[in-house]
Order: sequence, then structure tokens, then C-alpha cells
Amino acid sequence: MSEPTAAQLKDEGNELFRKQDYVGAFAKYTEAIALDDKNAVLYANRAACNYGLGRYLDAVADAKMAIKVDPGYAKGWSRLAASRDALADWERSTEAWQKALDVLPKTNLSLAEQRQKDQCTAGLSAAQARGNADREPIFPRFKASDGKLPWQVATEMLPELRRAGPKKFSSSAWVIAYAYEEFTRGVELMNEVKKMPHPQASGGFAYAGNLMALTYLTNGLMRDERAFHINQPDWITKYNQQFLLEAMYRQAWDSVGLEIAKEGAQTRLKEKGWDDVRPALSVTVRAWIMRGVLDKLRGEPQAGIQFLKQAVDLLEWGRNIWKNVTNTDRGPIFEDTFVRGVRSMHLKMFRDAYNTDPGLNSKYPLEHLKEEAEDLLKEIEIGSSQNPRKEQVDPGAVSSFYIYPAGIAHSMIGFYHVQTALYDNDPLTCMFSFMRGAQAYMKAAGKYPEDDELHAWNLSCAMDCMRNAGISKICDLDAVAISLRKAIPKMKKIWALSALQHGGRDRKIRVNLDIADNIMKHVEEGKLTLEDPVPLWS
Repeated sequence: MSEPTAAQLKDEGNELFRKQDYVGAFAKYTEAIALDDKNAVLYANRAACNYGLGRYLDAVADAKMAIKVDPGYAKGWSRLAASRDALADWERSTEAWQKALDVLPKTNLSLAEQRQKDQCTAGLSAAQARGNADREPIFPRFKASDGKLPWQVATEMLPELRRAGPKKFSSSAWVIAYAYEEFTRGVELMNEVKKMPHPQASGGFAYAGNLMALTYLTNGLMRDERAFHINQPDWITKYNQQFLLEAMYRQAWDSVGLEIAKEGAQTRLKEKGWDDVRPALSVTVRAWIMRGVLDKLRGEPQAGIQFLKQAVDLLEWGRNIWKNVTNTDRGPIFEDTFVRGVRSMHLKMFRDAYNTDPGLNSKYPLEHLKEEAEDLLKEIEIGSSQNPRKEQVDPGAVSSFYIYPAGIAHSMIGFYHVQTALYDNDPLTCMFSFMRGAQAYMKAAGKYPEDDELHAWNLSCAMDCMRNAGISKICDLDAVAISLRKAIPKMKKIWALSALQHGGRDRKIRVNLDIADNIMKHVEEGKLTLEDPVPLWS
């Protein structure tokens, strides 16, 4: 039997694509490309598979290959535009939609071409509208008169905490102070970057500066994302210049999809060795982390999740294929603590992406969130049985990479149960989902020190669940309320000002405590007992 031709493989891929078997179709188109790598349709079709699988950076790469082979192929441009849309890259998606329209015939269009023109026109309008509404990162801006920021308070507390020794290791001051220190060092190095005219450089400019800024920025964010702050009007410009400097110097794979990055790393490793590949991989992963964080702050977590997912996948892949390579060779990004930090960030981003498309049929399935959280907890349990390396034993690092990730995972499981309850029509299922949510949030609260706002916040979330379950005892709700009241002054010593506080933290906590007070008043009046379930009217 003769081998199938590229055309036959394409037809088989098309049939699988129609059945929404994107994995199978992807494989067929890949086989066809191996036989005919100058066929723009094959690349465009494989881009559609990547898009269907949510691999938008890989979709971009295939669409770019399609238009490289045939710059006049409108479908290649429209696939590129749609993939850019999914990444919230509105400026470049607008350009691609316009190019798709430009290469279509101007007159005597067929019905298919007219449909394509209508789709591209709609895509162009939508991308332009989103691009015009696009904005700088969103985060609360505090004035000096508002009070001291958490890292300022924490830094002032460190000398006293050091003198107190191990009994004071459990404080969020260690976490945010060290996170701020590393993030700020990254900003300082970022500000040293210089932009210089260079006739031979891409865009006519070259950059010079320190090549460690991305390392410090991302290390700080993995210790605690709350350390992120912008304190200068040209922050984004400076960051973009620093990113270009490091990406170009290290020849990173920051702007390609996961599969191309994997292939490129393996090829260069054979040709140039670890001294070349190690920094390139580091910049690649760290650039994806920063892009994810900035997308989230721009209000586009559904785009940011793509970059953090790629970072996690690349790290897990690298740890597997290079499991016998020393950390000295492959680099610190493959160490347990680094991967754990990225996975924690990915979990929170997944939750935020889900909130853009909530419900049982979300593009970001709740079951996936729960599975990822449970998997992280298992990994932490294994990692905690091993002694941290000496450079990881400062109290901030122990909390950031061994304790806080468990708190994040438990809170995501709590979120899962709450969302399950909200979208389930069976009262009994809802009741038990809320109870499981309360248990998960209590576990999360227990992972944070009392002076961290996340301790109080998770206690408040647990109270929400207990009130909605309808079977929690009043005495149990009161016990949580007592713990919450005890934590508030400790929390406010450090976290009087924060993004969470700016978003209504104190108001929500106050509501729950007022409700608990009202219930206890009914107990004092003899209308309820401590053993009664928390009334649903609460």
C-alpha cells in the first residue's frame, strides 16, 4: 500500500477537524506539512487546530508560517488575527485583520469571499474597539497621605523580627519585605537600560543594560505578587526596553509557541550547549511570567493564562526530559521552588480567567482548577519532606515557596466548591458544596500567619460558606468570627493598604462580623442556641 499524499492527509485532517477532534486533525496536518512544507493552507489549518486547543501562541506561529509561504492568503491573516485577539494583542490583531481585508478581492467576490470579508470586517471593528479601550495596568494608586504600604511597614519590622528569632518567623512581614526587595532591585536594573540608534538593529535601535532585571522582577513576584507596583510614569516603556534587551541578547523563545520553544531549545542544546540554552530558557519563561502578570493587571486574565500555562508546561517538560541534568547546568528555573511559584501564579490566574466566563460551561473548567490545586498540594507534601537548600531557608522564602502555595491551593479548592454550589440546582448538593468550601477556606487561612490579610480574608470566605450551607452550627461560626476579630488588628499593622483592601476587603469582613454579632444576639435572647444551624436569613 502506497504512503498517503499531503492532499490525502489534509482531507483526513479536515474530516477530523469537522468532528472537533483537534488533536487528531493537528497530527494529520503535521504529517502533511512534512510532505509539503510550502503549502500555506496546511499551516493555516494547523493554526485552527491550535486555536481550538487553546494553544494561541502556537496558533500565531502557524498562521505566520502560512502568510510567509503565501502573503496573499487571506485565511492565513485572519487566523493570525483571531489568535492575536485571544492573546489580547489588539494592536497586532488589528493589523492582521486589516491585512486579511487588503488581500481579498475588491470586486466580484464569491459567496465564500464575501462571508470572509464580513467576518474580517467584524473582527477588525472589534479589535479596534478593544484596542482603543486598552489601558495601562490596573492597580490601586496610593498617596503618601494614605499611609505606609505593606512593604514599608514590613521592612521597618524586620530588625525586631530578626532579634526575636524563630518564634517570629511566622509573619507576613518576611514575605512581602523580601518580595519587595527583589522586585525593586529588578526595577533599579531596568532603569539602567539605554536605547541607542543602531542602523543594523531591528527597528533601528539597540539596547544596553544589565541582563538580570527579569530575574529579580520575577523572583520578587513569585515570592509574593502583591509586591508589584509601578512608581514611575515610564515604567512600561522601561520594562519593554529591558525585555527586548534580554530577549535579543539571549535569543529567547518568548514570542513563539510552546512546541517551537521546545524544538528550538533541543536543537540549540546540541549545537551550543547549556551555557547558551540555560539563559535563553530563563528569559523565555520569565518573559512569559511577566506578560501574564501584566495582562492580568490590564484586566485580561484570559490572555495572561496562556503565557503562564506555557511557562508551567515548558518547565514540567524540561524537568522530565532533562531529569538527569544537574540544576547547575539546566538552571534554577527547573528547581522545585521555582516551578511551585509559577504553578501558584497559574492557579490564581486560572481563577481570574474563569471569572471572565463563569459557569459550568466555562472555557476555564472548574474541574481543571480543582485538579491543578490538588496536584499542587501533593507536590508540596513531597517537597516539604525534603530539607530546603541553604539559600532557601530565609523565613520569607520558606513561607513563599513551602507554605503559601498550599494556602493558595486550598483557597482555589474552596472557590471551586462555592462555584459548584452556585450553579447546582440540587439544594442538598449545594449545602454540602458550601460546607466543603468552608473547610477548604479554613485550611487556606491556616497556612497564612495571623498578620497576613489572606488569613483574615480566607476566614471571611469560610464564614460566607457556613452561612450559605444552612447546616453549620452557630458555635462553629462564632469560633471563626472570634479568630477573625483577633486577626484584624495584626493584619492592619502591615496590610492597612493593599489591592485587596482597595477592592472591598474590610467591607466584606465587617458584613460577616456584623451578621455573626446579630446571630449571637439572638442566642443571648434565647431565640437560638449555639447548637442550632446558622439561619439562612443571615
